[in-house]
Amino acid sequence: MTGVCGPVARLMLLILSCMCAFWSLPARASGDYGCSPGWKLAAAAFTGCDDTAMIGPRNDSRTNLLLLMADLPGAAAVAAPSTPSVFLDRASLARAPGDDAGLFSDGEGSRCRSNAQGSADFEAAVRASSGLPERERAVLIAARRALQPDCAQQVAAPAIADVRSGPGRAFAAYLDGAAAFYGGDYDRAARVFAGLAGARDPWLRETARYMVARVAVNRAQVDHYDIYGSPRDDAPIAPALLADAETALRGYMKAYPQGAYFFSARGLLRRVYWLGRDHARLEAEYVALLALPDAQRGIDAVSLAQEIDAKLLSSATADTLRNPLLLAVLDLMQMRGPSFPGDSCCPQITRAALEAQRPQFAGNPALFTYLLAVHAQFVARQPDEVARLIADASHQANFGYLEFSRQMLRGIALEGRGDRNARGFWADLLPGARKVGQRPLVELALAMHDERDHALARVFAPDSPVRTPEIREILLMHVADAGLLRQQARSPAAPAHERSVALFTLLYKEATRGPHGDFVDDLRLVPAGAPAKGGYYDFHTADALPTRLFAEGPTFRDYDCPPLVDTERRLAASRDDPGALLCLGEFVRANDFDGFVLDTALPADELGGTPSLFGAPYSRLESYRVVMASRAASPDEKAYALFRAINCYAPGGSNACGGKGVALSVRQGWFVRLKRDYPSSRWAKELRYYW
Repeated sequence: MTGVCGPVARLMLLILSCMCAFWSLPARASGDYGCSPGWKLAAAAFTGCDDTAMIGPRNDSRTNLLLLMADLPGAAAVAAPSTPSVFLDRASLARAPGDDAGLFSDGEGSRCRSNAQGSADFEAAVRASSGLPERERAVLIAARRALQPDCAQQVAAPAIADVRSGPGRAFAAYLDGAAAFYGGDYDRAARVFAGLAGARDPWLRETARYMVARVAVNRAQVDHYDIYGSPRDDAPIAPALLADAETALRGYMKAYPQGAYFFSARGLLRRVYWLGRDHARLEAEYVALLALPDAQRGIDAVSLAQEIDAKLLSSATADTLRNPLLLAVLDLMQMRGPSFPGDSCCPQITRAALEAQRPQFAGNPALFTYLLAVHAQFVARQPDEVARLIADASHQANFGYLEFSRQMLRGIALEGRGDRNARGFWADLLPGARKVGQRPLVELALAMHDERDHALARVFAPDSPVRTPEIREILLMHVADAGLLRQQARSPAAPAHERSVALFTLLYKEATRGPHGDFVDDLRLVPAGAPAKGGYYDFHTADALPTRLFAEGPTFRDYDCPPLVDTERRLAASRDDPGALLCLGEFVRANDFDGFVLDTALPADELGGTPSLFGAPYSRLESYRVVMASRAASPDEKAYALFRAINCYAPGGSNACGGKGVALSVRQGWFVRLKRDYPSSRWAKELRYYW
């Protein structure tokens, strides 16, 4: 669940979540107008794309619940991602493909969800039945395969010819009931399945009893959903129908406690409680499941967290919940910060409201104290109170997720009050940060501390504990100076991709910011087999960056320019050389480097958000303005600079070339100057508008 606000706010957050699901994000890093995580620790706003192993307000409620569940006895380990990352990706933890155990209670509980599995089970039972003649066996299997229901319309019973044996007639009757069920004729389906209660075949007997219950659930839901699959508020379900469904489900579960459909029946029972808005019994069912080891629940942890979130937490309040884990998840949602400037969606929970819940956390004081500390940090902004509430327990062999979160919060508070022991505290956490997602988060804390302590070299020292590629590469891209970039580009101990990132960043920044003479020297670092083409908008992919483009990159024919290395030599001799500045602009334009990630400043409170040690970002527009004002520039060079500067604003009137923008009146002046002073130039003749 994304929040606990009104319907409009919930709709907006749902849209945001869907957008995040569809945009392709580089290692959860960035995306054009997409979902971008906050590379920071002290975060309480929900974005939907930066969940971490620290239980807290920023996380999706399903992630917080999953982490709390992972600390329960008998819990399976959280699935590890393919590569270590600061951010958890719930999509990679979802139900494995082909695992359909919980499908019958998912979504709207459609009868059409089970046709494929039902067909396979029927065939297996027919083949195993010893009393069936082979000819009838083949007829029944063919008839079941022919049953391909379309739940939007009536389904005809399959034609079954000349099945006369007792077992054969029983299986044929089952197919008649299945056709009625898939066709929505629940009265007929119920009669047929009830008539098989005494069937001799054990599969038929059990399955028919289960289907009696499933028919009752589907009958109760008739006309309950709108065209979008959401429950209709104006179509409450008759209590008698829900009671019939519950009785049938409990009857099956009592008769077959180890049955093939026990877990499905239990899921449908939860569905009955949800349909009847019986939140107390629904919560009790979830609490009973949480008390079981993962292997005995019949539903994986990720799917269970999803179901609890959708079916219970979405409509719960602090007054309706009794379980401390579920209540904690709700409380954390109510401590979220604004999602955007001016966001006043939801009032945050007060300390007094939390204190009123203390009795419900009597059996879990560590969790309650953590909630108080989270409130102190993210709502009350009292880091000293956090340090008082959570004692130093950083020396542990293997942190559970709750204790890890408690210690992370203490570390955030130490950083917030400028405690000189903060770095040592983070270092102490590392040995015990063994579970999925924990170590990268501690590494982020160490890296941010060293970055702000002007000790970036520690992150890249041979014995550095910071190993997560994303963290190291962000610092190289946005903060590192030429010396550190050159060191990592040359380092045989650095991972190959890190060397590629360091070299690409070094060459780009030297080419656009200088020293230009160093670019000429460092171009020799490009490996012989390095690509000249390839993607460089996503630095965090596994592919090598095309560092050879600085030697062999594409050019435009609009303006006659030498290879980039010759342009850099001219700039090394005179950094305001008009022709060289224009050719540098052509290189940037040809490679679509305007607004490039390496020229983009990150937020000050995030990793990589301190000022770059490599000087100011490049601006093509500023280069054109230098040429316009240069006494050394030729008329053609000035005309081209005016032409290109005006085109920086084409076609929408926004500056796409970086640097400080200028008013429309200034661009009009450039246009007039081009037409007046250089009327015979190609550029004056081509340009018909200004923007």
